[in-house]
Amino acid sequence: MTTTKTDPTPSTPPTTMTGGTQSLERAIALLRAVAATGEDGARLADLMTDVGLSKATAHRLLMALSREGLIEQDNRSRRYHLGPDLDALGQLAAARHRPAAPPVPQPPEAVVRPSAFLRPEYRGESIALATLLCDRHVHNAGGARAALLHESVAGQTTELSFARLASDSARFATVLAGLGVTKGDRVAVLLPKGPELLIAAMAIWRLGGVYMPLFTTYTASAVAYRLAESEARAIVTNGFLRRKLPRDNARPVVMVEGDEAIGPDATLFWSALHEAAPLDSVACYHESDALALIYTSESEPTPLGVSLPVKALSGIEQYMRIGLDLRDDDIYWNMADPGWAYGAYYGLVGPLLLGRTTIFCDGPYDVRQGYRMLTKFGVTNLTAAPSQIRAWHGADPAGSHQFALRILSVVGEPLPPDLIAWANRTVRVPLLDQYGQRETGIFIVNRYDPDGTNQTGDGSLGRPMPGFRVVVLDPDGREAPVGGAGEIAIDVEKSPLFWFESYANDPDRTARRFRHGRRYYLTGDWAFLDADGNIHYRGRASDAILMQQGE
Repeated sequence: MTTTKTDPTPSTPPTTMTGGTQSLERAIALLRAVAATGEDGARLADLMTDVGLSKATAHRLLMALSREGLIEQDNRSRRYHLGPDLDALGQLAAARHRPAAPPVPQPPEAVVRPSAFLRPEYRGESIALATLLCDRHVHNAGGARAALLHESVAGQTTELSFARLASDSARFATVLAGLGVTKGDRVAVLLPKGPELLIAAMAIWRLGGVYMPLFTTYTASAVAYRLAESEARAIVTNGFLRRKLPRDNARPVVMVEGDEAIGPDATLFWSALHEAAPLDSVACYHESDALALIYTSESEPTPLGVSLPVKALSGIEQYMRIGLDLRDDDIYWNMADPGWAYGAYYGLVGPLLLGRTTIFCDGPYDVRQGYRMLTKFGVTNLTAAPSQIRAWHGADPAGSHQFALRILSVVGEPLPPDLIAWANRTVRVPLLDQYGQRETGIFIVNRYDPDGTNQTGDGSLGRPMPGFRVVVLDPDGREAPVGGAGEIAIDVEKSPLFWFESYANDPDRTARRFRHGRRYYLTGDWAFLDADGNIHYRGRASDAILMQQGE
């Protein structure tokens, strides 16, 4: 194994402490879901849907809360209510947090069930993003936990710890500031998967800027369009990819050192970083400020710019914990390229938010390399693109490999039943299909259930994640009944995790997303809803933009 300048020692897959953190979070989520029902109380089936738990898990946690007096069940209605001991705890808390005036009670119909992850640190006007995504994790295990494991094509692994990420990004933030980057500026990052990409993104967030990933396979014209349309302030790239920049580019360019010749007009990444003093401040964001700007693919006639606001961190955390069932002892690998929405949201931002290790693997996808990664790192939680699952099938139809996988998820398109069956036989765990868009993140999931009691098993997209109300609309904008076909839509008023406001560069396309008014966001995909709340995909309309993984 060899190392790079990112850290003085080679790495091994990180080990983590297991514990009851996840059970505690789920119990708190149940309490909040029960509280949101008011005097009516909550049915077990509703709580399972709202919090994303199996029947056995929900019942076990409710019984534990009941024994502690925090939950009670009505013997006649069988509905769950807040318990008497919560009243005593609430009175103790009120002595410190009592408001100046009593709150105005809301009618039950006005109550929107919140997500368990609508945390106060993701809301407001002073959100220190670099602290949330990096600096607070430095205090855990002395900052030695790996923020990144980077695997080269040759099979060499290097590690970037959270402590080193904090230090290097603080220095690179000084470099960017010296090039004129300030709060709100968009900085384009045209880099392969590696430590420099992670350091550049964190440095941008230290300055209060907007990280704008550019997929490395973009053509020169695609790169030029996004640079011009976004009014990017600076570019971070390497010598090989710099040839894709416009010849008349006047923006500051930072280049990662390599074998390619470097012109006199470029700032050298590592040389400048090591010469710079670390920035001693962290910029703050408003919850509606963009932390990233991601464009749709080259296949779009006019690529659309989608801004990811800071408040979207709530939905990102929810998907990581509930949709992917990411646990403390999981080894997580998101195979999507961080130049695409799914890779940026859940392969870059999500692991940083939770203080987990990101795994980057160099080069184009190769089945043998993928198998090596799964076995070398003991990956237990994997998310892949449909094309990668197909590549597995084509290369190894018999499915002869042994993996440590506990859960496998795919995003991008519905998979045929025969391919799902093959994958289940090959990896011996359920293959869970997820659905979302750049504008929304993932909001429909087939949730992992170790008890096997709530797996749909019917080829549906799954059910809405807690924090989203998903409906099917007929052509007149009315909610279709069970079994009725229509367009998948998000009820914005009753979806606290929904964050999309508009495209950065196309008000007409924005209006089409809300053509029945701001109450509903329209996906452009057609489906029907069954009696159990499962959503069955039936086709794509011309305006649909699925969340591609970067195949």
